[in-house]
Amino acid sequence: MKQQVGTLDAIPAKRMFLSIIADYDLNKSICELIDNAFDVWTRNNRVGPICIDVDLDQDERKITVTDNAGGIPPAELRNIVGPGQSGSSPEDETIGIFGVGTKRAVVALARQVRVSTRFRDDKTYQIEFDDSWLNDEDWTLPYYQVHLIEPQTTVVELSSLRVSVEQAQQSLLRNHLGATYAKFLDLKNVSLRMNSEPVLARFFDKWSYPPNYEPHHYYGTFTSPKGREISIDVLAGLSNESSPTSGEYGVYMYCNDRLVAPAMKSYEVGFTRGLAGPPHPKVSLTKVIVSLKGDAEEMPWNSSKSDISTKHHTFLAIQEWLVRVVSDYAAVSRAWQGKWPTEVFAYKTGQIIDKPIIDFKNAKKSFLPDPPKSRPRLPERTATKNADVAKSSPWTIGLFEGIVAAKEIAKQPLKQANWISFNLLDLTLSTAFKEYLVHEKAVDEAKLRSLLQPTDRSMAQLKEVFDLGDDLWHRVSLFRKRREDLFFGRATPTIGTAELASATDLVREVLHDLFEIAVDD
Repeated sequence: MKQQVGTLDAIPAKRMFLSIIADYDLNKSICELIDNAFDVWTRNNRVGPICIDVDLDQDERKITVTDNAGGIPPAELRNIVGPGQSGSSPEDETIGIFGVGTKRAVVALARQVRVSTRFRDDKTYQIEFDDSWLNDEDWTLPYYQVHLIEPQTTVVELSSLRVSVEQAQQSLLRNHLGATYAKFLDLKNVSLRMNSEPVLARFFDKWSYPPNYEPHHYYGTFTSPKGREISIDVLAGLSNESSPTSGEYGVYMYCNDRLVAPAMKSYEVGFTRGLAGPPHPKVSLTKVIVSLKGDAEEMPWNSSKSDISTKHHTFLAIQEWLVRVVSDYAAVSRAWQGKWPTEVFAYKTGQIIDKPIIDFKNAKKSFLPDPPKSRPRLPERTATKNADVAKSSPWTIGLFEGIVAAKEIAKQPLKQANWISFNLLDLTLSTAFKEYLVHEKAVDEAKLRSLLQPTDRSMAQLKEVFDLGDDLWHRVSLFRKRREDLFFGRATPTIGTAELASATDLVREVLHDLFEIAVDD
């Protein structure tokens, strides 16, 4: 049994505006206002030039955003403050659609808001509100006819700011705007200025062109579950510079020409073990730029256009293929780590390879060849290089592994890593003498103990057995004396990088002379 017994008042409380102030910083809020201007311009078929001015005054605690995109018709003035109200429809190729961003943005920025607008050559109307209106649950808001402003113009004035607009914040904002609206700024009839100075477009498509691993341009379309067509354009490749500290690598997502998510490095785009690998300097040449165009409702952005909704059907349609592209280029970046200057950066020019994709949802490959084989690590290289020696003289394995272990320990973030490595080199040197005496000279155990004692007499006897040359023996003597002084001295032992390198070279030369062992630098 179902019987209506009443109705509920579902009108939202105004305090919802204040509750989300923390979600919006200066960059995100200003972008909401600029998005509105570009949307008006787009709905007017982008006829004529558009100029947007952002002026920030820290002394007056004021922000003014002015545009000549066309103005807001009187019938749409309610969209300025009405939650969920928007001049855009889901079928427009615009940026705003949710009808909440601008309201949240202006409240996040200021306690006093004034919007003046003149639709085409019509009259000029003005709306203004402040915190007192937000604290009043009455949703009615008067609007006024005021003195004329320029035709097709909207002016948003924000005063009594809640945020700082000092020079540091302004520099960050300028950089952010240049990246976010780069594709708009690349158009001849678009001007975006901040404090009267042009904002310059900032792109991320600076490529290297190594043979067989050039940048690829993938393109095609996807039909949404609602039958709407989305254009997909992707540029992928290896950057012409490493950027692990700035983090400018990964996946860049543009929706309707607006940068929504820069430098994504989440597991949803492949940065996880078994695929591209976790974010790390060794994969920092990987860059994939995705541009989606279509109905606003089909764009996979969140309501503030500050991130991608990875559960949206449009993103899911390209995700598996996108992860493959990211993973394949990351494998190349990783394989050539340490050789980037010669294998990647040296190729400054070339051609971008065009690859149409018929079906992104079922596409499985990036069309890249297998990644180049990465240089084996030092243990593998050393074992391979000494395979014949190890086969004929198995006792030499521990000797070349001793040098490898000493070099690896020295790389560790340990305060006494060099001292530990120095002792391991001393042990390796002593073991080399012992193995040579046992396996090459067949010395009995009693004489072995006598020869290996760290005394001047034993050193003289060893010189008679080993033909290492006077210079090398002199260096061996200094090395052993240095280790003895440090070991038995009262001060805490300290070994510098240069001294450790010299000791490593010494032990490496002795092993080579005694057993023809070879260990890389």
